[in-house]
Amino acid sequence: MQDPRDWRGERPANIYRLLEAHAMHRPHAEALIEEDARTTFDVLKDRVDRIAAALIASGVVRGDRVALLAPPGAAFFEIYLATVSIGAVWVGLNPKYKEREYDYLLANATPRVVIAQSPFDDRNYIAELQSIGPDVETFVALGDAEGRAIDWDAFLARGDGVDGTALANARSAVDGEDTAVIVYTSGTTGHPKGAMLSHRAIVACALCNVGWMGDGLKSTIMCAPINHVGGLNNVCMNVFAYGGAIIFHERVDLAKIAELSVKESPTYLVASPTAFVMMLETPGFDIQALNFYELIVFGGATTPEPVLDQITPCGAKMSSVYGQTETCGIVTYTPIGSTTKVMAETIGVALPGATIRIADADDREAPTGETGEIQALGPYCMSGYFNMPEATKDAFTADGYLRTGDLGRRREDGNIEFVSRLKEMFKSGGYNVYPLEVEQALCEHPDVLAAAVMPVPDPKFQEVGHAYLTPAPGKDIDIENVRAFLKDTIANYKAPKTYEILDAMPLLPNSKLDRRALKERALKAQSG
Repeated sequence: MQDPRDWRGERPANIYRLLEAHAMHRPHAEALIEEDARTTFDVLKDRVDRIAAALIASGVVRGDRVALLAPPGAAFFEIYLATVSIGAVWVGLNPKYKEREYDYLLANATPRVVIAQSPFDDRNYIAELQSIGPDVETFVALGDAEGRAIDWDAFLARGDGVDGTALANARSAVDGEDTAVIVYTSGTTGHPKGAMLSHRAIVACALCNVGWMGDGLKSTIMCAPINHVGGLNNVCMNVFAYGGAIIFHERVDLAKIAELSVKESPTYLVASPTAFVMMLETPGFDIQALNFYELIVFGGATTPEPVLDQITPCGAKMSSVYGQTETCGIVTYTPIGSTTKVMAETIGVALPGATIRIADADDREAPTGETGEIQALGPYCMSGYFNMPEATKDAFTADGYLRTGDLGRRREDGNIEFVSRLKEMFKSGGYNVYPLEVEQALCEHPDVLAAAVMPVPDPKFQEVGHAYLTPAPGKDIDIENVRAFLKDTIANYKAPKTYEILDAMPLLPNSKLDRRALKERALKAQSG
């Protein structure tokens, strides 16, 4: 079997073939590290095989969805690999979500099996999910089982009666175009859309990144949410495809990550402007702490050159990247050796194998220097949105390019400048925030009649939400009460940071909300 790190040859047909190859070529190399537990590729394969057998015994067949709610950890990656190995579709759930968000995702994805680490962070997730997932056939608890959930050992025991032939038959049926993962990303309707990422897209993207990232992928720390394409693909799959070690920590904790970094000397860091600012603001932070990194890639927003100037002395190779859920993550990069100025001002060029065009209103290549929509074509793009044929149709041009919804322009040197988002979505600390979803949550408060959320610049998170509220008739709005309400309604990173109460919202002549006027008002108030 071909070594998967030889990305220039024939690519493995699916994600599991990568594990098979690593178990054959480097069986005793470390694959997963979590605290004092260290798992080699041969042991990882055995664990994945046992979980896959348990899934088959639970009735999971090709195309079924398996949902997992857990923090970053070895169990997450083992369950992910087992699920996709038999042709089932893996769906990640974020522990930060609230009941309303789980309710929508379970109803849309209709998973046959739901696995949850519970309790975690003082929440009883296995009870929460059972209360809103009556049609789920099997609940599995990574922790305390209750209700109709079974514990992890009982779940694994189910697979003891599944023979090797059944497992091999399930895996032989997996096609590269099969959906491996559904990653939910909110849209302008306020409802999340499930981007279907195929085995072909995930493997092709990971192996392409191995090609240009090289030995920098020997090891990494994974502390990002498991449902985020950045954590799953940009961090885990790139290192996994290379054959490196993934070091897990359950949450973003700079002090603990610093300790882990000293202990494990990871070589690969996926960062963001927010992460850089948080590092630089940490008391006692010393750039020497990054000296063991060989490769740092960063994206999610434009990174100011003065910030990069404080990071580059660590000596790592660096690259500014761009991507989104629908492109399996990274789809552009600044080639290694690019100047700090180029990395600060641009998102570079298309990954090998991909085509990026800056499109005009007619979906034709815009002249150099003119602003247009960033559109992507290539093997890394999603197959479509789960159970949303119209949204899928709208996501692609007539000639097959993915519409990113972002604006950019191509410079004379070929590099692409990111200009803005075509729609209202904004990024806060690397997370996508969609105003309509937040506005809908705000309007559920009994004292709020109308709400509008505008992004405003923030020195740490790049952008945060500023909310305008108008009171319901006869009501007075207590901002602190609204803040408390949102804590139980939506994830904390979506909640606006500042608020302003208006008697009425400004409207356009057609009676639609004048968002431009509100945006200008918010920016003026911030600068004043």
